[in-house]
Formats: sequence, structure tokens, C-alpha cells
Amino acid sequence: MLDKKIEFFIATVETGSFSGAARKLMLSQSAVSQQINLLEEELAVKLFDRSNYRPRLTRAGEFYFKKMSGTCCYL
Repeated sequence: MLDKKIEFFIATVETGSFSGAARKLMLSQSAVSQQINLLEEELAVKLFDRSNYRPRLTRAGEFYFKKMSGTCCYL
């Protein structure tokens, strides 16, 4: 079973925002953000650049998305 944090990460990438992922997953935006923060802490790498209006994948985030999206079969 895929870790929920990874599902939240993939949903954020696919929707382009934390709020979009929250709507897709029927959760609060803060819940999605918190889980992605935990995932980044576990991996010891930033997956998103949050300096703009919408989060953008870092190079590490792009690599991780490519690896994880091939294993994801949710929703």
C-alpha cells in the first residue's frame, strides 16, 4: 500500500497546488501541507519551492515524482 504522504505529494503535483490536492483528496489544505512537510523531513530534501504563488517542484521533487508516479495506482 502506498504511503498517504506520497499520495498527497502526487496529488499536489497533478493539481498544481496544495489546495487543489486537498479538494481532490477531500482534506484540508493544511493537512496536505503538513503531510508533505513530513515527507520532506523524512527524505531530508525539499520537494517543492514554495517561494511563488503556486508550489513548483525542485529538481529533487521532479526526480521523486518520476519515481513515485510510476508506482501509484490510487483514486
